[in-house]
Amino acid sequence: MKVYLEVYGCAANQGDASIMKGMLLQQGHELVGSEEKAEAAIIVTCTVIDTTQQRMLHRIKSLKGKVGRLMVAGCMASAQGELIKKVAPDAILLSPRHIHHVCEALEGRHISPTEMPKVGLPRKYDLRMNIPISDGCMYNCSYCITKRARGKLVSYPMEKLVEDIKKAVENGSKEIRLTAQDTASYGFDGNANLPQLIKEVASIEGDFRIRVGMMHPLSAMRILDELLEVYESRKVYKFLHLPLQSASPRILKAMRRGYSMEDFMEIVAAFRKKFRDFTLATDFIVAFPGESQEDFEMSLEALKKIKPDVTNITRFSPRPGTDAWKMKRMDTRVAKERSRVMTEIAEKIALERNRGRVGKEYEILVLERYRGKYVGKSEAYTSVFIDDASIGEFVRVRAKEATPTHLAGERVT
Repeated sequence: MKVYLEVYGCAANQGDASIMKGMLLQQGHELVGSEEKAEAAIIVTCTVIDTTQQRMLHRIKSLKGKVGRLMVAGCMASAQGELIKKVAPDAILLSPRHIHHVCEALEGRHISPTEMPKVGLPRKYDLRMNIPISDGCMYNCSYCITKRARGKLVSYPMEKLVEDIKKAVENGSKEIRLTAQDTASYGFDGNANLPQLIKEVASIEGDFRIRVGMMHPLSAMRILDELLEVYESRKVYKFLHLPLQSASPRILKAMRRGYSMEDFMEIVAAFRKKFRDFTLATDFIVAFPGESQEDFEMSLEALKKIKPDVTNITRFSPRPGTDAWKMKRMDTRVAKERSRVMTEIAEKIALERNRGRVGKEYEILVLERYRGKYVGKSEAYTSVFIDDASIGEFVRVRAKEATPTHLAGERVT
């Protein structure tokens, strides 16, 4: 069968898609590059905010009339199956924990859904590989639909993960992305933890880099000393994605995040003390129900104090089935204005951080070509654009110019 697969959303979805592609290829199906060439289509969905949900529904409507079979996978298939069926009654639904059934479901065979770790399965290898290390989450944030979609934390066996990553490296993968809803909680439901996994992955032979995905501050606090130690490996990007969401104690409590601004700063300070060049990415939700001007200004002051390299700003979006869905929403104009103000400050900070890197030399891993330039990642996961390179090679560069999102560099011979 000729199959077209489209994937949206987080790195976990990307990792699921690589497994689904691998299984389809193993069973003799052909992956094609457009729906026009396909007999069946798979869309791996995201539903983290309402605008994304609407985009998914629009795309599902568009695909249903173009292919003989349509499968909807990802978080919407698990959390909002009824919505999908309204726009595509014949769509096959495949939840994130059942992706190993992709071939049987697409072929119309009867299945009795079972859950199994996402290890030891075929994958479609690429230069960048998203490797899910767990599914689900330990926490229960009041606004999060992903918990409803992916459930409680289930960590995958470390030995099997290491075997899978070794195969990926042997098949040419150069950037290994350890992904999860909260990578820092890996193994809290068993006998391992994230630092142990990173250490084992870093010991795999080959020249590659490891990017560790998003961490919940509460989980990161529990393993902070061990994290700092394993991050010393030259194979590990000095990159930390640590969402703050709000600096207001009152709003953090309403969100059920469980940590304080002081906890967050302790983690950031420890990483910055340990590593000379280090990238911090963080997230803020603005206009959460009940957020006063004072609460918002606390987040603005925190942003200025933290000075993150990357700031992801999201206007609160009520998600069905969550406790925050029932809360009184803020005026859209206020939400948009707060988002604008915070974005402006965040971009200035990002530019200032990158200007501090100009003139310095870095070893980058070249990963893609974009608008006529080659794009690589430095040891701290900063994007560097250069004119001359080969994808997949490590190059020594000097940073010449800075923007809020990347550096422009030249090769050092």
